[in-house]
Amino acid sequence: MNKANIVKTSNILIKILIIILSFGFIYYQLFIKYSSHFFVNSFKSLLSHPNASIVLLIVIFMMIFNWSIETLKWQYLIKKIERVSFFRAFSAVLAGLTVSSFTPNRTGEYFGRVFILNKANRWEGTFITFVGSISQLLVTLIVGSFSLLFCVVSKNPAIQINTHLVYVSLPLISFLVAALFSILYFEISWLKMILHKIIPKRYELFRSHLEIFSYYSYKNLLITLSYSFARYLVFSFQFYLLFRICNVPLPFFDGILIISCVFLIMTAIPTIALSELGVRGSVCIFLMENYFSANAVNLSNISSNAFIASGMIWFINLIIPAIIGGAFVLKLKFFRK
Repeated sequence: MNKANIVKTSNILIKILIIILSFGFIYYQLFIKYSSHFFVNSFKSLLSHPNASIVLLIVIFMMIFNWSIETLKWQYLIKKIERVSFFRAFSAVLAGLTVSSFTPNRTGEYFGRVFILNKANRWEGTFITFVGSISQLLVTLIVGSFSLLFCVVSKNPAIQINTHLVYVSLPLISFLVAALFSILYFEISWLKMILHKIIPKRYELFRSHLEIFSYYSYKNLLITLSYSFARYLVFSFQFYLLFRICNVPLPFFDGILIISCVFLIMTAIPTIALSELGVRGSVCIFLMENYFSANAVNLSNISSNAFIASGMIWFINLIIPAIIGGAFVLKLKFFRK
């Protein structure tokens, strides 16, 4: 077998393996870990709301809008090394989501996307994708920190600093982490120095590729951050709409605060993308029980409805795109001729 055939065969085998792993993991999550009856009953509960059909269509449209913004962000960043059409960038984003479905903390997204590139160096593409991820994380940390601080101050006026230090320290810690990531993001070239200190021996292997960080000006990074903030607004509003049609009686402002706290806490919990449902649902229930603690009569129903809303945002924003992304995995080239 000549080299060209070996490359072609290897590409096909890796694609098949990724599809089997990702779809197998999706099947496990939907039909074994969380019974399919849960999602059927969830849809029935949603459809009982008078405007459910319209709201669900809006939420699904916003899912497409959400990943389109992510596509524009990645396309904007990656053009430093290769011009990519919107459709190719969109297919790379969804393929990356499929690959990330069975990898911890969505690390597969970095590698899934770069294999759509034709000529550019893939390590540089991976580092560029990392810049986009840092920008999204930074938005989550900043908005979540302010939301958490506001919740602590406004919803718990009786908290005494000396006896409930943990409640006060959480926003302070999150602000500190946000400040550190802000410095790392806007001085992204410093990452070369940090890596040199952490992994001095392996640093030389990536030294030339790490120069990619110096390609981005403050203006480039601010534009990237604006894309991330736009995405944050979209999926936060999606979540709130699902809360409303799931009969979780949250005013808009309070709902956005709680949703921001959910996203903030989720960033601190290591998880696999498609196993987020249980974690996200548990965080939602915890926050709802604290918010509605004065109204214990309906607390059980509210917690259950919040979990359903978490399940639906998980299904719409992650499961559906990951399934669609399976088709785009077939376009990936893991080995070049």
